[in-house]
Amino acid sequence: MNQEMILIIVPITYLIGSIPVGLIIGKLKSGIDIRKHGSQSTGATNALRILGTKSAILVLILDFLKGAIPIFYIMRIDEINSNYAPLIAISGIAIIIGHNWPIFAGFKGGKGVASAVGIASVLNPLSALAAILTFLPILITTRYVSLGSILGAIVAMIILVIQSISIINDYNYIYALVVGPLLVIKHHENIHRLLNGNERKFGEKE
Repeated sequence: MNQEMILIIVPITYLIGSIPVGLIIGKLKSGIDIRKHGSQSTGATNALRILGTKSAILVLILDFLKGAIPIFYIMRIDEINSNYAPLIAISGIAIIIGHNWPIFAGFKGGKGVASAVGIASVLNPLSALAAILTFLPILITTRYVSLGSILGAIVAMIILVIQSISIINDYNYIYALVVGPLLVIKHHENIHRLLNGNERKFGEKE
């Protein structure tokens, strides 16, 4: 893997991650900055609370694709030249950093879950499926999106690490060990509210 490729692709993936989908949809639909409402996040959960179901689904899909599509194409490069395997992990990290701290939105973005699941769906579909199957029962039984997101992300990252260390020239464990803690850190306020018993439940308005 040459340095020129890193210097080209990593900034591009950061910029792709930085596209503030929720902010853009909020501006186009309602002329508002959703970062000034609700949880002040640009993600799908806050979009649901502030903009409604259709907008939230659109944010969720686009944030997912924002993670999945770039990694899909970078993995095609790796199929041609396996020396680019580390670039997959680094680019995935760059996308999540861009989503969480977007240069196009004053470094105030989302929490990275949808994009992280999008990336995981390409790196290891089983890990993405495990995240969803962890998230849904928790959401249904507790109605806490944040709790399901945190635990789903942890499960997905554990699977990625286990899978990665068993394969030669696979660096996905680096992605998992960096992004997993980032997702938890971005949910620190949710964790605090969960512990205090005042976290908003799914469907509750601002």
